[in-house]
Amino acid sequence: MKSRGKTVSCQIVLEAFEKLGVLRVRGVLSVAGIAVGTAAVIAMLHVGHSARSAALEQFATLGTDLLMIEPRSSSGHPPVLPIRAVRALTEDAMGIDVATAIIQSGGSIRVGRESIPVTVLAATQAIYDLGKAELVTGRFTYDLDRFAPFAVLGAGVATDLASARGRATTVGDAITVDGQTLTVIGILADAPTNMILAVEFNRSVIVPFEAARRVAPGREITNVGARLSFEANDIEVVAAIENFLNPLMPTGAVSARSARQIIANVEQQMRIYRVLLLAIGTVSLAVGGMGIMNMMLMSVMERRQEIGLRLALGARKSDIHLMFLTETLAVSLAGSALGIVFGQAAGWVFADFSGWRFEASPFAVPLGIGMAFVVGLFFGIYPAMRAAKLDPIVALRGS
Repeated sequence: MKSRGKTVSCQIVLEAFEKLGVLRVRGVLSVAGIAVGTAAVIAMLHVGHSARSAALEQFATLGTDLLMIEPRSSSGHPPVLPIRAVRALTEDAMGIDVATAIIQSGGSIRVGRESIPVTVLAATQAIYDLGKAELVTGRFTYDLDRFAPFAVLGAGVATDLASARGRATTVGDAITVDGQTLTVIGILADAPTNMILAVEFNRSVIVPFEAARRVAPGREITNVGARLSFEANDIEVVAAIENFLNPLMPTGAVSARSARQIIANVEQQMRIYRVLLLAIGTVSLAVGGMGIMNMMLMSVMERRQEIGLRLALGARKSDIHLMFLTETLAVSLAGSALGIVFGQAAGWVFADFSGWRFEASPFAVPLGIGMAFVVGLFFGIYPAMRAAKLDPIVALRGS
């Protein structure tokens, strides 16, 4: 009897998969619904994983030993961080090797009738070391330049200038930034945006720190970049910096963050995004599951005589239940297989379009298949139970 039961079950499973080849329009649409849902889950998990890997890779390139110190206003007064306090950071043995004060402001370079928007950075010379900036030609600005009207151009600014002037930008060229004439002494190589220092070298014109009064509307330090000493504890150093600088500020206070803290925040945000993306994919799968349930209920109505005949010939209610449940799962697995292909492709295309290296999430495919299986099982139970409860005599009459 057990052997007969296994044979019947195997036959039912084979018939269920054979029926995939003769699906009607609504069956094809149900498969498509599951495929879309599965593809959405897989693609979104791949995108989230690729984005996380790209962000962490960029942080690793910039340096995980960096700190950002940002003055913040209090009681409506602008924050004032004295330059002497920044210089003292490396002298008080609090775990800082290098520190640079930065004054950032918006500006523009005038070339004939054209105006090229730039970020003006007045910074101490340590900015180049912290930002891992490289020269194409010329030299960096130094603290010894003091008030000299010198400028180092980012790669993007130099390219825009060359386009506006019709010739390459060279060392010794004069540029006009917000009405002030500066001499180009260096041009930087192309560099990514430094999210830790909050500096975009490519779009920047860098001048000596003390020359800020020439081009910056304000002279207050907008942010400070620093590097941890070897084996320094970033949490302890951050606390020490805030305790040291806050009493030295006549107005405002500082907020310090390490690269590791920023990375932790990024990972937390990525986890939230992954949950949201997974929820969106789940909704898509649920919509596909509703389509399957509708298809199977219609199938039960159309195949009542077949069900009655099977019951009359000795099929058990459990066999009918298994038959319809297996058909539902077959549709789900077919849609899941298509979804895997499209999801993988969509994740790769999105990563390539965003300029990231494609990093496949190890959970994407198993989770996509598992969710499609669960959805098929959940939405297939009711039609299968309804088919199994049919009275064979009523079913054979076709009423």
